[in-house]
Order: sequence, then C-alpha cells, then structure tokens
Amino acid sequence: MKRTLPLALAFIFGLIGIAVQIVPALKGFLNTMLDWMAIIGSFALALGVSSLTRHHMTKIRRKHKDMFFSYVTFVTMLFMMIIGLIGYFQPESLYQRLFGNMYNYVRVPLDASMFALLAFFITSAAYRAFRARTWLATVLLVAGVVVMMGRVAFGPFMIFNDITAWLMKVPTTAAMRGLTIGIGLGIVATSIKIVLGIERSYLGGGE
Repeated sequence: MKRTLPLALAFIFGLIGIAVQIVPALKGFLNTMLDWMAIIGSFALALGVSSLTRHHMTKIRRKHKDMFFSYVTFVTMLFMMIIGLIGYFQPESLYQRLFGNMYNYVRVPLDASMFALLAFFITSAAYRAFRARTWLATVLLVAGVVVMMGRVAFGPFMIFNDITAWLMKVPTTAAMRGLTIGIGLGIVATSIKIVLGIERSYLGGGE
C-alpha cells in the first residue's frame, strides 16, 4: 500500500496535468492546479525543515567535529523564522526591518561569496578542458581565447568583438538550442516514466 497509493496518485494527477495542458475545455482547471501546487510546496518546505533538523540533530548527538555549524544553523534558522513571522503580522515594525536587513546584509553577501567561489572551480575546469590534446579541444581552446579577447578587447584588438559576437550568436546559440531540445525530450521521457510507474526512485528504498 505504501507504494501502490503514491503510484496511483502520480498516474492520476500526471494524466490530469497532461489533459489540462492539451484540452482547451479543461484550461479553467489550470489555476486550481497551480493553487494545489503552492499548497504541496508548503508541505515540501516543512518536510525540508524537518529533514534539515534531523540531519543536524544527528550530528550533534554523535558529537561530530563540525557540530558547531549545526548549532549555528539552528540558531539562525529559528531567529529568522521568529522575526519573519512577527514582522509578517506587524508590517513596518522593527522586526520586519530587522528581517530585511538580515536578508540583505547577511544572506545576500553569503550567496555572493558562495557564487564567487565558483569562479575558482570554473577556472580549474576550463584549464582541464582547454588542454589541446585533440582537435576538438583545440577548437574549444581557440574559441575560448577569442571570446575572452573579444570581451576585454581595446584598440587594435577590437576586431575580436565582431568575431566574439558571431561565435556567441551562431555556434553557441545552435549548441544551446540542441541542449534545450535534448533537455526537453529528457523531461518528457522522465515524466512519462513517472506517470506509468516505471521510474520509482521518488518512493525511496523502503516498502
């Protein structure tokens, strides 16, 4: 029953979702489905908080060497949750301004720092990809150098601007369209497998 009910629900609502998109008479149910998706999303948020709590509680109980960060996670999560709820019911209050300041001056800089670290991983990946061992890698290396020159070109190097624009508009766009088509086909195939019950990884390992 633990597997039969989720499979049946996935099949029924999968068919409903497809029918709403392709049958004009059912377009009126689309807003209702979006409302239900918002409701399900709120339950998913609660499930995520529960999972996060269990994970860090396990680290604290086992006295993991990084359990200090688990305490930091709990304190900041509860703090933001409390001032956010109070600020929601008390607009223009100190709590709402505090929540906004915590988001703008703590959360946003942390996100920026995390994405800034990606530059080093991208540099490392580019170094490995641009090693001209084959003719394809050589083409990638030349194209990458030309694009970089076109982005920072000045004076006599301005000729690279036109080449860069062509590379970004023609070959890159063609490749991106191919990737987009492939991703779309993959989404369709995976959706069909989930609706038909072939793909069951979302059920977990337990019976």
